[in-house]
Amino acid sequence: MSYGSRLTSGLGSLNMEDFGNSLKEGLGSLGSMSIKGFDRAKQFSQEKMGSAVKTEYDQEFAALAARVECTKNSINSTANASRNFIQPNVGARLEDMFNEKVTAAEGSNNANVRDLATMVPRRKGSAIDKRASYADLLGSSMKNGGQEIGETTQVGQTMVEVGGTFERIGMLEREYLSDVYTKFFKPFSNHLQVEWGNVTTEKRRLELARLDLDAAKAKVRTARTPEVMQQNEQKVRESQAAFDRQFEQTKILLTDADRKSGEFCHYLEEFIRSQMNYHEQAHKMLEETYNKMKQ
Repeated sequence: MSYGSRLTSGLGSLNMEDFGNSLKEGLGSLGSMSIKGFDRAKQFSQEKMGSAVKTEYDQEFAALAARVECTKNSINSTANASRNFIQPNVGARLEDMFNEKVTAAEGSNNANVRDLATMVPRRKGSAIDKRASYADLLGSSMKNGGQEIGETTQVGQTMVEVGGTFERIGMLEREYLSDVYTKFFKPFSNHLQVEWGNVTTEKRRLELARLDLDAAKAKVRTARTPEVMQQNEQKVRESQAAFDRQFEQTKILLTDADRKSGEFCHYLEEFIRSQMNYHEQAHKMLEETYNKMKQ
């Protein structure tokens, strides 16, 4: 999907959930709505019905916002797929995710969250490189079976030899998983998350400022007296200034996030390096065992 086709998901419009979150900033005391909040809701509703004039963002800004949004969604999707690839077992994967969340909660600024985290029995962080792999289990089973048959027999000796190879591959796999998790998955998953969160917040504020501006312009068009017209025009100038400030702030954050997105390439390189090292060493172990079997 091209960046242009993603404009509506970038900034062009808000869905009801996004607007509901944004509208909280325009609400007064519980049970009542401020005039600004009412104007925003009215403008938003009329835009959805196609009966209101809406300020459009320039193409360069909209493309930038769509590109950052596309990058965020693609990276997060790839991070989830990477976790599935590293740990295919659903139960083990959920256990690791839970342990990571609890460990992270121990460093929370909220004392209640920290106290709750200390009450949860768990291993520290992820256990992805600590549990036995399928290669470990296969190697152990083959080795035990060969010993039971007897290493004096050809099949028993071969099973012990092959089983030992797979046990070494299992150890190698745990080292590989630790390397991938530390140098690829964690930094790849966490990189720019703070920046993207800030971008989302500023985009929401920009959309609110845009609604305020368009609502103020609508009041100018419907003013019935010179005094009201003058007041509404002053409101438009104030809203325009607030919108321009928020626009520049949002653009700065978007530009920074877009620039830093290239840093993901380094983590992908680390992933490929780990894969190459693991498969190269595993291939060497298997080749040595194969040559022994052919003698």
